[in-house]
Parts: sequence; C-alpha cells; structure tokens
Amino acid sequence: MCAAGRHLTGPLGVALAACLLAFGGVGGWIFHNTNTLARYEAKDVTMDKQALYEKTYRKYKDLPHPKITDIRAAVDIYPEERRVRIKGSYVLQNKTNQPLDTLRLQFNPDVESTLSGLPEHKVELDDKTSGFRIIKLAQALAPGARMPLDFVIDVRHPGFSNGGTPDTVNLNGTFFNNREFFPSIGYQNGFELTDRNERRKRGLGEPERMAKLEDQAARANTAFGADGDWISFDTVVSTSGKQIALAPGYLQKSWQENGRNYYHYKMDQKMLPFFAYLSADWQVKKADWHGIPIEIYHDRKHAYNVDRMITGTQKSLDYFTTQFTPYQHKQVRILEFPNYNSFAQSFANTIPFSESIGFIADLRDKEDIDYVFYVTAHEMAHQWWGHQIAPANVQGETMLVESLAQYSALMVMEKEYGRDKMRRFLRYELDRYLSSRGGEKIEELPLYRVENQDYIHYRKGSLIFYRLRDEIGEEALNRALKRFVQDKGFQEAPFTTSTELLDYIRAEAPVAKHALIADMFEKIVFYDNRVLEARAKKRADGQWDVTMKLHLAKMEADGKGRETPRTYDEPVEIGVFARAKGAKEQDERALLLEKRVLTGENPVVTITVKEQPFDVGVDPYNKMIDRVSRDNRKEVTVD
Repeated sequence: MCAAGRHLTGPLGVALAACLLAFGGVGGWIFHNTNTLARYEAKDVTMDKQALYEKTYRKYKDLPHPKITDIRAAVDIYPEERRVRIKGSYVLQNKTNQPLDTLRLQFNPDVESTLSGLPEHKVELDDKTSGFRIIKLAQALAPGARMPLDFVIDVRHPGFSNGGTPDTVNLNGTFFNNREFFPSIGYQNGFELTDRNERRKRGLGEPERMAKLEDQAARANTAFGADGDWISFDTVVSTSGKQIALAPGYLQKSWQENGRNYYHYKMDQKMLPFFAYLSADWQVKKADWHGIPIEIYHDRKHAYNVDRMITGTQKSLDYFTTQFTPYQHKQVRILEFPNYNSFAQSFANTIPFSESIGFIADLRDKEDIDYVFYVTAHEMAHQWWGHQIAPANVQGETMLVESLAQYSALMVMEKEYGRDKMRRFLRYELDRYLSSRGGEKIEELPLYRVENQDYIHYRKGSLIFYRLRDEIGEEALNRALKRFVQDKGFQEAPFTTSTELLDYIRAEAPVAKHALIADMFEKIVFYDNRVLEARAKKRADGQWDVTMKLHLAKMEADGKGRETPRTYDEPVEIGVFARAKGAKEQDERALLLEKRVLTGENPVVTITVKEQPFDVGVDPYNKMIDRVSRDNRKEVTVD
C-alpha cells in the first residue's frame, strides 16, 4: 500500500489478507482436495464460520506460547499450474518465564499441510474446517529453550476464486506473503467479525479491534503479530521457464536444474517475520545510491515510470538517512506485480509495487500529482517506520507505521516539487478523511489511539504531521523522530507506542505548543475556517489594501461524532495571493503568508500588499482539519 492504493488490513500492506483467505471470504479459495475445482460459498456461511471460530477458540487468545526465531524455507512456484509447494522449518523459543507444554497452531484450511520434526507429542485437536490445531508436548519446553517445527504446505488453486477476486498465484506475476500460506502461532483475532450487526446476529459481543494503549501485557508483541519478534531468514525459491523468483534477503546463489530456476536468498541481519515471494518474467533496470544497488523489476512493456521510481528511491534515501538514521540494508528492489490489486507494500529491502499505481500510471500531464514518486517515497519510508521501528500491537501502532511514512514521503515530495504544489494533495487527504468518517463502524478515535483505521492513520495522519512540522519546525520534529528511532529501533519487548513518540515530540517542542499537540494527537478537533468576503482597493502609492472578513470556529468531537464548541485559542495562517491572467492555482504566488491571533467569531483583517491580489485565504493550504476544505479561499473583488 500505500497512500495511493491501500495497505488493506495490516501494517505495510496486506499483512492480514490471509484472514479472508482462511475462511474463503469474498476472495478465498473453498475446496477440500486437489482434484476438485473451487466451490462457491455464500458470504453468510463464511461469517458463520468466523463466528464459530471466535466462540470456540477465543479462550486461547492471551495464553502464552513460544515465538518463531528462525525461518528456513524451500518454496517451489509452478506458475503454469497455479501451484506452490513450501517445505519450511521454524525454530520456536520459549520467551516466557514458565514452561510451555502446548502448541496452538493456525493453518490455512484450504491448503494441504503436514507437520514433522516436533519432539514427542500428542495432537489434541485438528480442526480441518478452521485450520486450528492443538498439540500437547510430552515434555514441556523450558523457559529460554528452543524446538524445531517442520512443515510441508501444498497450495493448489484450480478454477476461480470464491467471489471472482484475483489470485496471488498467477501465470506471470505471482505475489504472496507468508501470512497467506505459512502456519501461524496461536489464536488469530484477525479472523473475527468486526461488523456490529453481523456479530449481534450470531450472538457475539461488541467488536474489539485492538488492545488498549495502556495494556502493558500487549506490548510483548509487535504490530506484526504474536508469531515472532525479530527472526533470521534463509530461503531457496524456484520457478519455471524464463521467470525470476524473488524474496527478501541477498542472493547467495542461483542455478538451473531440471528446467527450473533456483535462487537462494539470505538476510544478513534480524528482520520481522513478514516476507513475500514473487515470480514473473521481468526486465531489470539497475541504478545505485552511493554504491547501494537499486533494482527495478518490471514488465518489458512497462518502462514508463521506472526512472521516476529510481529518482524517488534516491531522493528518499537522501532525506531519510540525513534526517533520521542510516538505511539498514545493502540494496533496494522494487518489483512489479499485476493489475489484479492496486497497492504497494514494503518488506525488508524488497518492495512489490502494482503495475496499476506505478508502472502504467499516465503522468504526462505535468500538473498531475506525481503519485508514483510519492508512493515510492512512502514505501521506502517503511524501511524506517515498520522495519526499524516495530511498534507494540496496541492502539496507535499504525500512527507509528503509516502516519510517519506519510509525513516522510510528504517531505521528500515537497523538496522535489515545492511547498506550493502540496495544497492539492493536502486538500485531497482532508476530503478523504472527512468523507470516510461517516463509514466508521465502531468508533472514531484520536490519532494516537488509531486502531488500524486507514482514514485516520493515512488521511488525518498526513495532515496532522504536516501541520506539526509547520508548528514546531521541520528541524525540531525530525530531531524528535531521529532520537526516537535511535532509542527504539530494532528493540525487543516491551515494544514502543505512540505515547512514547509524543514524549519525544514534546521534548523538542516549545511548551506553548504542548496544548496544541494534545489537540492534534489526543483529541478529535475540527475547525470551521471560512473567507466570507474579500475586497481590495488600490492606493495612491500603487500598493493594495486587502480587507477580508473571516469566520473562525473550533470544536471537539467524541468517537460518535457529537461535537462541543471550543474557544479558538491558537494562531491561524492567512494569505494573499497573486495570479497572472489565465494562470492556474498551482502557478499563483503568495504576496503575504503569516500567522495571526485573531479574536471573535467573524474577524475583519486589512492587509497591505505591493501587487494586485487575486484571492485570499485563511488556512489557505488546508493544514488544519477543516469541516469544508473549499471555502478557505475567495477571489478578491476590486473596488
């Protein structure tokens, strides 16, 4: 994902897409053996299964279990058969302070799976419908001790998927992540129903999206789940014909055998247990950034924006390494996958990128927002926000992953295209945030408590951090972010939270800004800023007196949308702009742009400028969360 696509349901992309697959969902595969085509399953039946899973197994949700510390896998992709075979091995470690004698494992029920390598044990439960298994060990795993878990997974996708949605295993353009087929540890609350009405129909209580920010026990796990924290990773992946197969890590060796292409990748440092496999017939364009290779894997016919991606990668590395911390990897790879889905996604040193939002994007109109450049910067930012900072699995986690990636990409974008070009993007983000609030199914939350609500962590997050930069200064904000990464990057449990980030920000901000920081992050605050009237009169000395009548209001909302008026207790930016005849908005110039403390609900402001004004504005760049984005400016009437 990304800003232009959608990271779907999990941090850095489709991390939880397998939740739908596991139960068929709208796009899952429903079949019981490898000799049948997929069968259709009604949505109600799928939701019944989800409800049954929760009722039966939620009691295991918070029970302790070992964590994955090492993953080795041999993955064979057969694109022409839409088949994948995985022979994998986990090393599990008991990181608790008590012996553990029970393993609870979650498999994708729509693939064939076998286990081996375990010490003496007994299978107490093997639920074929849900894929949930309980294994009792003959001898408990002692605190700190390790044990192997070997498995073989056979994935076959005959026919169409349930609902006709795209497959991830394709003739040319396979892309799946480990959450889709690899086994997980413990109960998976991502499988639960979230729609209140559907839950009520099935006798379930109120939905619970995330652990509370104050839940210290939940800080034992990262946003990437309870399977593991930081792992070592080594894989061999093979594919057919002329295709190249890729996974995170560095290529150790490649060879051909029996008409297949083999690639051995190994990561040279610990990484999160979140990785992907891709296979396609690509052309590769190579560049570098200060000796670090940059490789773009793309369809031969889709070279239109490859140079733009390379430039975006280079400019991102320039900014992030200067302002934050060093890039932790020795290469960057961007990989095209088919137009069946529209997102990009960041794995360790590897970024799958949909052809639809990048490789075939038509950006010949220079006035368009260069979203290919922006998405590239956003995904590169995740190498810091997500792959260095791994937040705790509590409220606010996606502020630390997605909102900070939005801010980082905005800064790279602004340096490339100028601050004046940002208004359209910020107004787009504001409009999307406002329109999406009405679709909230549970409760809108302040940004620092966001519960994976994309309209908050993407849309509102962009606006809040961009404004924060404006309020306390780019240098101060980036100092706070740099110290945050230096102190919290690559940490072990307990993992960091949004509250800790706000402590770093307050430490760099003037005390006078602390109340505003609370309004932006810890509350839901809106503004109603409008230009009611704008007039200008030329003076005898050639200058222009500009008079604007404004409307200013501030209000605070609760999670259900109920609003309470607030005192307008902060400065607001006002501006006067000139525009040549026939020119467009992006070509205008600011004659005056400054912040003022104004009193009253409808203040009148008179300003003198040197040139004839075209329009005026209050919060003219839509940095504030304004109820209506398009009444902040008004053309001037000349007297």
